[in-house]
This record gives sequence, C-alpha cells and structure tokens, in this order.
Amino acid sequence: MGLAQGLVLALLGGVLALDGTSVGQFMVSRPLVACVLAGWIAGDPAAGAMLGMVLEALHVAVLPVGASRYPEAAPAAVAAAAVYVSRGGGEGLLLAVVLFALGWEWVGSWTVSRLREYNVRVAVPDGTPLEPAAVGRRHLSAVAADFARGAAVTAVGLVLLTFLAGALPLATFPQGWGRLAAGLAAAAAVASSRRLFGTQRLAWFAAGAGAGVVFLVAR
Repeated sequence: MGLAQGLVLALLGGVLALDGTSVGQFMVSRPLVACVLAGWIAGDPAAGAMLGMVLEALHVAVLPVGASRYPEAAPAAVAAAAVYVSRGGGEGLLLAVVLFALGWEWVGSWTVSRLREYNVRVAVPDGTPLEPAAVGRRHLSAVAADFARGAAVTAVGLVLLTFLAGALPLATFPQGWGRLAAGLAAAAAVASSRRLFGTQRLAWFAAGAGAGVVFLVAR
C-alpha cells in the first residue's frame, strides 16, 4: 500500500466519520459501505464487500442515536478492508482484521467522546451570546475537527494493522478456522439484532439474511 493510497483512504475515513453524526447521516458510514469503498480504492471491492458483510452483521444493532456512546465503525472498517485487500486476503487475515476492527471501533468511540467535550468547551467559552456569523464559524470548525479526527483514526489504524498483519504468523493459521470463527460471530450478531425488526418484519429479515447467504455461496 503506497503513501498516496493511504492518504486517500485516510481522507475517506474522515468523510465517513462525518456521516456518523456531524453531516448528513446518509448511512454511508455503515461497515458494509465503508468496506466496499475502501476495497475499491485498494483494488478489490468484492473482497471488501465480503469483509463488510461480517462487520455489518456485528454492527447492525448499533444505532447512533443521541449522545449515547457506541462503537464507531467507519474508520475501523476502512482500515480493515484496505489491509485485508492489499495483503491478498486469507482466512487468518480475515479473522485478524475483524478482531482489530472491533477493538478499533471503540478507540474511535473514545475520540468521538473527547471531541464532544471539546465542542462543549469552545461553543460559548465565556458564556456570552454570539453573533450568528460566529456561531456558523464555530459550527464549521467543529465539523472540520470531526473530519480530522476520523482521518487520523483511520490513518493510525492503517499503520497499526499493517504492522500487525506483517508481524503475525497468519500464513500458518489453520485453514477453515478464520472463516468459521467470523461466520459464527456474524450469525450470532445477526440473531441478536433480530429484535430490531420484530415479528411483523421477520419476513424481511429472513429475506435479507438469505440474500447474504446466496451472495457468499455464489462468490
């Protein structure tokens, strides 16, 4: 992975981090979309989609509502997909990047909390009313800070995961274990997320799960 490619991926992570709360919330920050985009940049969007489905299943019950703290998926998913694709995939690497992404999501969540605290302090630092133009500038600065935060989390994740993927003996990992572990984790996550659909939407839930299975088998 070259420096220019890494920079593009970091910028992508920053943009997708904005979608989480600050701008839009168009759901492009979901792990599936983030992994497809990162995989496309790294050269294999299909492999990115496969990883994205696993991470999406593990993240499907997470809803960024209000001020609740939740794992931030997009920067971690971008880093995981880029390293997974650039290093040629493999079951051992699949398990490694999934585990890393799950941990790195909480690092991203911690940075979101710190940014919110910073925004509270700088919104009205002395408690006096602000002119509309000043409010706009402070809002834009908060958005810019969130973009920089997301890009930084993505970049650091790329560096750490690249190092770990090179240092771990993934080539000797037993065949089948990585896919089995990721599949079982994804199945458990999908089952636990069924409560979001309820009994009235169970047919739609089953149809979506079936479509995912067909995609995996056809691939």
